[in-house]
Amino acid sequence: MGIETRSFNVVAPPVGGTKLSAGKPATASTEQAPLNGNTFVAGNVTDGSLTTRWATEWADPQWVRIDLGSTQTFHHVQLDWESAYGKAYQIQTSNDGTNWTTVYTTTTGDGNFDDLAITGTGRYVRMYGTARGTTFGYSLFDFGIYS
Repeated sequence: MGIETRSFNVVAPPVGGTKLSAGKPATASTEQAPLNGNTFVAGNVTDGSLTTRWATEWADPQWVRIDLGSTQTFHHVQLDWESAYGKAYQIQTSNDGTNWTTVYTTTTGDGNFDDLAITGTGRYVRMYGTARGTTFGYSLFDFGIYS
């Protein structure tokens, strides 16, 4: 009798439009310290890899923001959470990186992929987490912003 093993990759559902966030600079409220040669910096959410991630200290609130380089209008946001996810968070926009407008709010996040058909305009877009879904910090593989 043999044992069959299989592996699979879970990928985000496809989103139409242009991915405005690809390769853009990102900053965050905190970043988890490096571990086993891995870094958890904010820029990992825009690097196009699902093997790198941003992760925070284990406290609320936390945020990660993307600088789109100029004022852009978007129609979709996709968050690819690691197992440490945001249960309550907001998607916010800003033209100056200081004054924020909330375009989406949830208190029922459950991790995995969040596909959000929301519209906003701004140079900066951030995920502002107010309640973690686990005892760990917030952790995102990808923060996709689409036109």
